[in-house]
Amino acid sequence: MRYSALYFVRDALKRLAERRDGAVLPIFAVMVILMVVISGAAFDVTRAVNAREKLSYALDAAALSVAADLSTSVMTDAEITRALEDSFKANLDGAEFLDEAIANIEFTVDPDQGLVSVSSRATLNNYFIDMGGYMKQALGPETFEFGTSSQVSYSRFDVELALVVDVTGSMSGDMTTLRDASEGLVDILIPDGTDEDDSKVRISLVPYSQGVNLGGYAGAVKGAAYGYSDGSVCVTERQDFDDGSDEYLVRYTDTVYDYYTKTNPPPKDTFYGGGSDRCSKDSAMIPLTSDRDELIDAITDLEANGGTAGQTGVVWGWNSLSPNYAMLWPSDSLPAAYDNELVLKFAIIMTDGDNNRWYDFIETKSRRVCSGRGWRRTCWYEDYPYNDWDEQSESESYSNESSTAQRASCEAMKAAGIEVFGVYFGSNNNSAGARNMKSCASTGNYYQATSANELIGAFANIARKIQSIYLSM
Repeated sequence: MRYSALYFVRDALKRLAERRDGAVLPIFAVMVILMVVISGAAFDVTRAVNAREKLSYALDAAALSVAADLSTSVMTDAEITRALEDSFKANLDGAEFLDEAIANIEFTVDPDQGLVSVSSRATLNNYFIDMGGYMKQALGPETFEFGTSSQVSYSRFDVELALVVDVTGSMSGDMTTLRDASEGLVDILIPDGTDEDDSKVRISLVPYSQGVNLGGYAGAVKGAAYGYSDGSVCVTERQDFDDGSDEYLVRYTDTVYDYYTKTNPPPKDTFYGGGSDRCSKDSAMIPLTSDRDELIDAITDLEANGGTAGQTGVVWGWNSLSPNYAMLWPSDSLPAAYDNELVLKFAIIMTDGDNNRWYDFIETKSRRVCSGRGWRRTCWYEDYPYNDWDEQSESESYSNESSTAQRASCEAMKAAGIEVFGVYFGSNNNSAGARNMKSCASTGNYYQATSANELIGAFANIARKIQSIYLSM
């Protein structure tokens, strides 16, 4: 249709040029043709400019999408190509140059600088400038070629995150909410379909109540190698140790659990304690992993039980991130060194209440002893060797032993280079639990959730904040 009209115009001009009696009319006709060409050229140029803008937008979107994927997982060239093509198809749907733009995609990835560069080009046929092939050498090309490029930073960093959650008895009515919030966090940081070997994010799950259920790792840290383990999976805390000549200040540190080497065997009170068998039996700790299925299964199994020893949750959240505990965890769960500049370490600590348990190593205890009968019966107290950890119940308070220990461990963990998020699930923002979470949190990282939706939202916001931190660095 376009070519017929142009041939008609061409023939008309030819006939007018042959006639001698039309001096003005040919000039007018030529002017009309020129106006059509000029207007048409503007149309062709506008089409090309708009197409380039479309391509630029699609290219930026594709580069950002790939950068986000590279920030969370390792990708092959084939996977990057497929991701770019999929993004182009989504953002250039219906564009006449889509296939050509996809065919001309080129990209480079600079892992040292954390940069991904993407470019593409395409062409559009001109409707007016080449006059349908007639006079094209005089007026312009048959097509316009256009192209664009984009360069986006992606995170070179790996992430290690300890998720420390309250599974005490007071959470019994909110476990579904806690499970949903925890699963949502995993979905953001380790999306469904992420290959375990390629993920750049690893998460440890540390449920706590009157201690932490360490499962098969419990015996080692309680001194099972020296006959000290009590057979329970519940592990609590430890205390400083003084052997009469040296004092070992280890309570608020991540010093390795078998630090004492002066004697063989080491004293029992140099190890971590049991002191309780009321850890949640189904809520076992999971060391660092990028295995989504393992994390989701463990989250699904979370059950509420027992009192609140929040300081033990902080201790084992820290230990799951500590390179000093590399010998305890499986090879896939080994924490990176603190001075590894390509690994960022985070901890999320969540509670709905106030601490009310702590543990002390007791060498002797007193018991009531009686002798005789009737009026001759006499009773007294005498000490006897105990040499074991003993649970201490206390009133809920910001200044009690367990809360003080929790905050001290948080400060030490932050000093080691771990960024901490504190989440209080409750309406009283001035409670001891809320104040403990405020103190534990790094600057700007405290969240209060007063409802189920707010707790789920808080976990999701923290996950996105962690993403923004490692994507922007």
